[in-house]
Amino acid sequence: MKSWVLVLAALACGIGAVHAAPTKRVPAQAAVVSDWSRVVRMTPAGNFVIGNPAAKVKIVEYMSFTCSHCAHFSNESATILRGQMIASGSTSLELRPIARDPIDLGATLVARCMGTKDFFGTADAMLASQDAWLPLGINFLNNEAKRFALATPLEQVRAGAQSTGLIDLARARGLTSARLNQCFANKAGLAQALKTRDEAGKVISGTPSFFVNGQKADASSWGQLEPILRAKGA
Repeated sequence: MKSWVLVLAALACGIGAVHAAPTKRVPAQAAVVSDWSRVVRMTPAGNFVIGNPAAKVKIVEYMSFTCSHCAHFSNESATILRGQMIASGSTSLELRPIARDPIDLGATLVARCMGTKDFFGTADAMLASQDAWLPLGINFLNNEAKRFALATPLEQVRAGAQSTGLIDLARARGLTSARLNQCFANKAGLAQALKTRDEAGKVISGTPSFFVNGQKADASSWGQLEPILRAKGA
């Protein structure tokens, strides 16, 4: 992504009329990556991609942190999709959270706050523990949200994320208070998350939904998606 390596060649000095032979230009060697599941980048739209940028098979997953089917997919696909296909470099995965409700939006903003270093790890942890925190989120929406009616939208969302324990989950993974404050004051980040939600509404009808190499996949589970990926060469 950033070119920050500069190679200096030593030049031999000629004596009298004898000139040094021209140096041969050695082509730069591509970086050797043994595990592409450790490579994560952020798109201009604010979403995150894991895997080889030059992967043959590129997946876009529209998902929701409050969607039980998305949690099941994350758990069922991990060993092969992350551990084999993405790790090998054949496949990349872009997650596009749709922030379909205030609790989902809070989870999205907290996960995004982790940056490329731990977005996917935090997202995985949230989905793995969904059964524990989602009922707390539902309780917040039904019984506590009214107390934050006079707060700003981001303060309301933050209160929901706090009530579910998702902020504490992120803190345990290294999220600092200063960074958290920055993220929940970031109106541009909120706009990006809401734009992804609005765009999703035009192309999908439920979550999880998948696009493979730009084409909508007829799949909503790992059992349906895996053979499609295999056929593409993942």
